[in-house]
Amino acid sequence: MRILVVHAWLKGNLGDALQLTVLLTALRELRPRVLDLAGFPASPPEALGSVLALSDRFIADPFVWYWKSAPAPVVNVWLEPRWHARRKALFSVYDAIISAPGPFLADYDRRAPSALADIAAAAELGRLVILSSHSIGPLSPEALQVVARASIRIAREPWTHAYLGARRIDSVSSADLAFLYPYERELGPPPLEPPYRVLFLRSNNLRKRALRIVHGAVFEGAREIAPSSPHPIVLATSDPRRDERFITSAAARLGVPSMVCRTVPELVRLIAGASEVVSDRYHPAICGAVLGKPTRVLPNREPHKMSGLTSLLDSRPLDELQAAARAGVSALHEAVRTVA
Repeated sequence: MRILVVHAWLKGNLGDALQLTVLLTALRELRPRVLDLAGFPASPPEALGSVLALSDRFIADPFVWYWKSAPAPVVNVWLEPRWHARRKALFSVYDAIISAPGPFLADYDRRAPSALADIAAAAELGRLVILSSHSIGPLSPEALQVVARASIRIAREPWTHAYLGARRIDSVSSADLAFLYPYERELGPPPLEPPYRVLFLRSNNLRKRALRIVHGAVFEGAREIAPSSPHPIVLATSDPRRDERFITSAAARLGVPSMVCRTVPELVRLIAGASEVVSDRYHPAICGAVLGKPTRVLPNREPHKMSGLTSLLDSRPLDELQAAARAGVSALHEAVRTVA
């Protein structure tokens, strides 16, 4: 059995490291003859080396952006047919094509056309196509027809499962693979002296100049994003490439410490020492929940996945969430075994 995992986003976001670690470990349990990983960029950060080591080979394989940037005639007549042929040539040497976990199958994500085209190319070859742990939508009816061509769709939160079901597309109701990450192996002394609260904030979600602290509560303008507490505040990020400048600048403006987590152990140890986690990033919230920390999820510009995560954390205990994630892994295993 030869397996190719595509669409790995390896630009330093630790959430991707958490999900991919669990996914590749689960695929290794099937003892494939080949397990290759294809993703972007061509040279992932050194901190993600442990993820790459779980595969036999890393293939530099970017999403293509021309669907959003080139004129339609150029795309339809010249670019897309050549790309389609190239993808089919790559996929033809594998038995199963697995789309790495993520939220990129949505109209507002520039990666969506590329990922949809890959589903179509693999389906045309008759290959097993698995959406391994996804937040999906909103999508156009035409895009949903492509999603329906995948062999199996594993939804990582209730919103996606309900969204697809309402459009008569079957999916496996699961939970994010990061619920199954072995966080205990990363535990160690926290980087700061407890007690403290940690806020993970995205640079494209909040207005830095509107952030303020009033009597221990954190506000963005008039909106409270963290309630009052005697414990000091730490601003943090699990995505250094996107958020480091924003976090360090916002922390300096508020007069509080900042922490840029570049590795999974740094993330886990920071959260393990915290009394509370507030996050508009998906995976720090999962890490907080698994480590038993009171966790507050803030909305961001990807409402489907964040509302789904909020629903999961508010309505189901941790053991049920982990059982749901394992059900997704079981569905993955069962599907791949059909081509073994």
